[in-house]
Amino acid sequence: MATTSKAASRSFDQPDEQAEKGGVKIDVVYLGDVKVKHASYPPGWKFSEKMGADRCGDTHVGYMIEGSMRVRLDDGTELATNAGDVFMVPAGHDAWTDEGCKLVQFDEFDSAARRFGL
Repeated sequence: MATTSKAASRSFDQPDEQAEKGGVKIDVVYLGDVKVKHASYPPGWKFSEKMGADRCGDTHVGYMIEGSMRVRLDDGTELATNAGDVFMVPAGHDAWTDEGCKLVQFDEFDSAARRFGL
């Protein structure tokens, strides 16, 4: 009995979408129903100042390629994510970067929140 592989490989060199929002440059590829983002944040970027809302309402799972980002959750918890770190940030946060950063996010929004019990 033959099976069909669901394996996939994509390059950000040929993104499905490109956007710039609040100074953040974003390339998006889809792996099935998973939205994978490569984002470049400029130095001095802060979510609450650049994105039109006080807090981010999305859950993020990703990998920091270079630079660093700090996050403050609604409960006051702060998290620093540095180059080489993997991260999971629940909805309800502000984030900022002093030096700028590049990261990859595996954004699955509600499914990511369910998977991590958030």
